[in-house]
Amino acid sequence: MGRQFELTHRGRALAVRVRPIDDAWELWLYENGRELALADVLSIDDATLARRNGSADPVADAVSRIRIRLDAGEIRLPS
Repeated sequence: MGRQFELTHRGRALAVRVRPIDDAWELWLYENGRELALADVLSIDDATLARRNGSADPVADAVSRIRIRLDAGEIRLPS
């Protein structure tokens, strides 16, 4: 398994797990080991560019954006 970030949303303990795919990383939301939703896709080229522009960790930045999108209701989770 790749990288994993823990977060809580509306009382639910979630994890964002990173899966490598061709030229990108998919960021999936999980709860209790169960896959819930694809939350974001980060291209390796975009991650490399972000590093060059000063981002210490483009994946962690993407997770922060996922938190914001969850709070805004842009990402819907199954109950």
